[in-house]
Amino acid sequence: MSTSNPSNIENNDVGILHEISEKKVPVPLSKTQRKIRKLKRDPKLFLADSKATKAMYRAWAKLGAFILVIIASLIVVAYYSVVASPRYVSQVQFVVKQASSGEVALAGLASFGATTPSMRDALILKEYIGSREMAQALNQRLALKAHYESEQWDWFSRLAKKSSSEELIAYFQDHLVVTHDELSEILQVEVQSYQADYSLQLAKVIMEISDEFINNLGEGMANQQLDYAQKDVDRAFKELNLQQKKLLNFQNKHELYSPEQKGSALLGVITKLETDIITLETEIKSLKAYLHDDNAEIVTKQYQVDALQAQLIEEKVHLTSDDSNSLNQINSAYQELKLNSELSVELYKSALASLEVVRGEAYKKLKYLLVVERPYLAEDAKYPRRLYSIVTWFVVLLLIYGVGRLVFSIIKEHQE
Repeated sequence: MSTSNPSNIENNDVGILHEISEKKVPVPLSKTQRKIRKLKRDPKLFLADSKATKAMYRAWAKLGAFILVIIASLIVVAYYSVVASPRYVSQVQFVVKQASSGEVALAGLASFGATTPSMRDALILKEYIGSREMAQALNQRLALKAHYESEQWDWFSRLAKKSSSEELIAYFQDHLVVTHDELSEILQVEVQSYQADYSLQLAKVIMEISDEFINNLGEGMANQQLDYAQKDVDRAFKELNLQQKKLLNFQNKHELYSPEQKGSALLGVITKLETDIITLETEIKSLKAYLHDDNAEIVTKQYQVDALQAQLIEEKVHLTSDDSNSLNQINSAYQELKLNSELSVELYKSALASLEVVRGEAYKKLKYLLVVERPYLAEDAKYPRRLYSIVTWFVVLLLIYGVGRLVFSIIKEHQE
């Protein structure tokens, strides 16, 4: 029986340990490290063997295409719950009235389809609030485009960057609600934005611009009528001045105030001359009864008669003749000028009366915007209506899924 040397045994153990230390012994990997190494070597195999993929396969085997409805619904829920930016609403209500509309309520069937001036103005204002001009005015005063395009809001609901004016108007109209109550004739305006104070400013500016539009609409019609009436008065006044100047120049030219008065005086002179001639001729006949024709007294009276007859002829020529300087010709021209002047006076009076009537009617057509409810600062966001939108989208997806399954079944039956 041999005994081994303890020193040899110790040397062998050391040798064995040295060999073990020189060899590369694999270190066991963790579960995560093995998955990472598998992903690097073969990503497709990693995805195919993953639990999520296997779970999707199992779900697809059980639910089929309905899994797409569930995924889409989860996306919708995530969007409306986390991503969607809140929108605040500010509201204003007002009524359009005239100073004196003279509206008469219609009874019975006549009331159907009938519109009052206030209703027509309210409908015109309704169209104006949603118009391009309103959107541009709001953009100039409150930088509407910059607010809707801000990157603070979610990508799906905000206005696209560098949008055109048409896109801005369409976006503004989508975030604006204008309703008109035919019974009360109240116009209600709701405007949306992504900030409560900005919605309040929008509603206030819309109310101010609407008030300016209604005032300009009423004043514009009234001013047009007043301008026309005033021009008519000015035209009549100019015509009156022209006819009066013509009459005055005519009087100065002929150095008389009234041909009628002069004619009356001239007729009196002619009558007096004729009377004197008759008287003298009567006296001459009486003297000839007992005196000779060459008697001095008879001759003298005969000279007087001849002179009076010559004067009578001259005065008659002044009164009536074909000469333009005769009194009858002058009086005819004078009467025409006088008639034109009197007509101009009447036309001027009529124009002044019409102007006063138009002023009264213009006042009745003035329009006012009576505010029923002033804009307020919203405390809670009204849009989006998250639960309503989620349920609506889910119902729509179910309908799409049902229609798709029905179409697929019909196609499959035809193929078989």
